[in-house]
Amino acid sequence: MQGLMYRLAELDADSAGLVRVIDYFDALVRHGADTASMLRASAALADCVVGIDISGWSGSSEPRRCDPRGRWSPQPRLAPSASKDVVVDDVVVGSVWIERPGASLPLDDMLVDRMALTAAIILQPRRVLSDAEHTRNLLFPMDELAVLTSCAALRIEPSTPVRVLVYTARGGARLPLPGELAPGRSTEIEVDGDSLMLLAESCEPTKEFADVARSRSVQVGLSLAGPASDANTLVGTAKFARSQASGLEPIGNADDLGALNLLVAGQSLAHAAIPDLVHAAELRDSEQGAELLATLRVYLRSGTLRAAAESMHLHHSSVAHRLTKLSRHLGFAVDAIENRARATALMMVIDNR
Repeated sequence: MQGLMYRLAELDADSAGLVRVIDYFDALVRHGADTASMLRASAALADCVVGIDISGWSGSSEPRRCDPRGRWSPQPRLAPSASKDVVVDDVVVGSVWIERPGASLPLDDMLVDRMALTAAIILQPRRVLSDAEHTRNLLFPMDELAVLTSCAALRIEPSTPVRVLVYTARGGARLPLPGELAPGRSTEIEVDGDSLMLLAESCEPTKEFADVARSRSVQVGLSLAGPASDANTLVGTAKFARSQASGLEPIGNADDLGALNLLVAGQSLAHAAIPDLVHAAELRDSEQGAELLATLRVYLRSGTLRAAAESMHLHHSSVAHRLTKLSRHLGFAVDAIENRARATALMMVIDNR
């Protein structure tokens, strides 16, 4: 919005003054000005005495006037040359005015209008957000400032490693997750029929939790791990993991999907967030690790252990030994049929780096 205002000012020289006045008062709001600082700033901008009377507002004091040098109740007191009501929630709670000696200036009406609007914003009762609202703002932030504000309110360091757990809430019936698993003051929230919860990175759903999910036919997704400040990027991987869960295995873990997480639509994941790619990158830097990865590449292309052995002029037991060794390094059985897509995605990413 600020950029649009300045482009407008460039196109129309007459509007440049209006833009500066608007931006001046917007800056006061952004920096959390109170009515006293707003009055001083207004007097400095107007270069004359300005005043405010909000004695009708709960808890407010007598009318105040200020001159351009910041002095209160200066004399003599002149009749207002321009004034405007201050309206909060459709109720007139007072007024602001300018005491300009002599003829009014072209921007006086705009200035007093912005004074009234800024005073109304300052006086507007501010509701304190709940922990649930801060959790929502952290998972679905408007901007970076919202992330930092939510982290501070929830008492979570932005660098704290977390995961996101998601499942479909059925009629409000929530799964029994202990509250102490959630970092800081974060809490479980419901968004568009999904229940979401922040968890500590080390948290793993228990067998009892899985049994409850299975008995209720609820599929659960657990995201990759990442810093709390990037929690919004983890939501997609949690939902992707949930989509891979089943009635028999009701909990899908994004870690078990490896590089397939890069298929999550609308999100750009850093390779460093995917453990499979981190481990593979470490292996590739050594001669032995590169040999293990090359063996996996041939195995995936050949389709069978014996075909891979023939292609590499090795005994099939040597190929099996290398794959077993690679599986230990990566943390999953690369030659298991259920991990074929995971291993293939891993090699595709590694080969395209």
